[in-house]
Amino acid sequence: MKFVGRILLLLVLSCAVSGGQAPTNAPKITDLFTSDDFRKAGLSKLSAEEIAALNAAIFRVLIKINLQSESRIGSSVNSGAETKDLNFYDSRGKAVAYIDEEDDENSTFYLWDGKPVAYLDDDSVFGFNGKHLGWIKGSAIYDHDGNMVAALAEAFTGSVSVAPTKSFKQFKPFKGFKEFKPFKPFFNLSWSETPARVFFLRGVA
Repeated sequence: MKFVGRILLLLVLSCAVSGGQAPTNAPKITDLFTSDDFRKAGLSKLSAEEIAALNAAIFRVLIKINLQSESRIGSSVNSGAETKDLNFYDSRGKAVAYIDEEDDENSTFYLWDGKPVAYLDDDSVFGFNGKHLGWIKGSAIYDHDGNMVAALAEAFTGSVSVAPTKSFKQFKPFKGFKEFKPFKPFFNLSWSETPARVFFLRGVA
């Protein structure tokens, strides 16, 4: 079950970071449909934004399936306790933030000290202060310049650092009014010069 869960997750997150550098682009789930599947499902009637929202929703569902499978069998590396979190690592392979998929439907990003800093809205990452921070695409999070900020462990071909024990999650602040989403940049294969922690903290500054 654990293996199957990882296959499901990697179907969406099929990116690889070469030597801690940058992942290749992962296919959208709808790209895997045949033209007949696309027609029978009525997807040809959807706009490009609706297709993007559908892919984001499928992404979240597969993440939950994977995490539920992991929780039945696996235990965390550090304490042996069950884990249902989705961990993100910076360019050095150091754990920086995670999503608690059981927390709520908005997929809240927490720093390792338990501070809630951002949340997912379709494929966008918004801070609790309403600032649009970036996008999630494949297994990585990108900034407004199209550079990678953080990625899942599955995206690295090499090993990542062992994640430290997480602190207790703090109470989430009220969400501010969301900024308008900027135009998406070209998502390139470079890491951002902005440290991942600094990137996420902009969501509560």
